[in-house]
Amino acid sequence: MRHRILRFASLIVFTLAFTALAYAQGPQRTFVSADPGVADNPSCSRTQPCRTFTAAINVVSAGGEVVALTSGGYGPVTITKSVTLTAPTGVYVAITAQFGSAITVSAASPTVSCDGDTVVLRGLTLTGLGGTTGINVTSVGKLHVEGCVISGFNFGAGINVNLSADGSHIFIKDTIVRNGFNSSAVRIGTVIGLVRASVDNCRSEGNNQGFFADNNSRVTINRSVASGTFNFGFIASSSFSGSTTELSCQECVASNNGRGFYASASGGGTATIRVSRSTATNNTFGFYQQNAGVFRSLGNNLVDGNSSGDTFGTITVIGAQ
Repeated sequence: MRHRILRFASLIVFTLAFTALAYAQGPQRTFVSADPGVADNPSCSRTQPCRTFTAAINVVSAGGEVVALTSGGYGPVTITKSVTLTAPTGVYVAITAQFGSAITVSAASPTVSCDGDTVVLRGLTLTGLGGTTGINVTSVGKLHVEGCVISGFNFGAGINVNLSADGSHIFIKDTIVRNGFNSSAVRIGTVIGLVRASVDNCRSEGNNQGFFADNNSRVTINRSVASGTFNFGFIASSSFSGSTTELSCQECVASNNGRGFYASASGGGTATIRVSRSTATNNTFGFYQQNAGVFRSLGNNLVDGNSSGDTFGTITVIGAQ
């Protein structure tokens, strides 16, 4: 009998400890709603959702998910931990920035012993009505941007990755960035180490610059379009000593831009662009190499019909391997 009592008491202690731990960690999934009358409820549960992403992120456990239940505007948000923000099919989730950024990602960067935080942004619509940047990334382990529409950020970038740590990975797919008249669609770089990025099936429409691989980045872009940019469609650039940039484009289209595909390096840095199975047409220049930039073409591209010249500078044709 005494042993049974001890086992029963131990079970109670374990259950209470487990419950307390689960409560301290927070739920794996929280919910937001834009319906009238919804406030930032303490639980952010399915039956008592919160009004803002900020409140729901504070409640959800690290690595959890915040799900939008209804269509509407949810307001700018800063993300400082691993989390997924999801707009399910048929739910219109709008985040409008009248100044600053619609979404700021300032999560944990990779370290020797840690991969850093993972942030997923899925199905969101970001609009700049005076805001500078759609998604501004200052630190993260892995960032996934999936199926988003970003428009009207005129002074920064649709997606701006400007890091100060090594080892981050950026993944962008099925996303449109448009109407940033003084901005890049996507700009990726770091001042320390390297940042790696993959861009798939994305579009830059009517921005000042399209897809910008900046200092110390390794960027691969597949099946993507840059059209109607005032300056450059696809850019590899490096601007300070010791900086190295590599941009590889495959099955991409640059049309109606100032320069379609562009490589330029200055200040002692190096920048290389590689282009294969891609099209440059109806630009001012199709392929453009300047300063210390390196432009490598596989030789299987369509470069024709560009008003001031199909190529400028040194274009090195390389063979398939």
